[in-house]
Amino acid sequence: MTVLENAVSKMQKLPTEQQQQVLRFIEFLTFELADRQIHQEPESLKEGQQKSVFWKGLQKFRLTIQNEGMEFTNEDFADLRDRSVGREIIL
Repeated sequence: MTVLENAVSKMQKLPTEQQQQVLRFIEFLTFELADRQIHQEPESLKEGQQKSVFWKGLQKFRLTIQNEGMEFTNEDFADLRDRSVGREIIL
């Protein structure tokens, strides 16, 4: 029996709540692995590799938002913009 088969077999015997905890832990480990890979990239990257690093960072951010159960609506961004006409200039 492989490690994966053994893990799945044991996980199936757990109640749903504990299965969800195991899944969150697996997502956390995946997140940590991706984080290490991003930080180990050399600073002199080619353009295609820079896009890859950005994409990994974006995926990491999205996973964090998902794991925290955060949801954003238009109301969250409604009053962020400064609508003033500008600063006063004294000549």
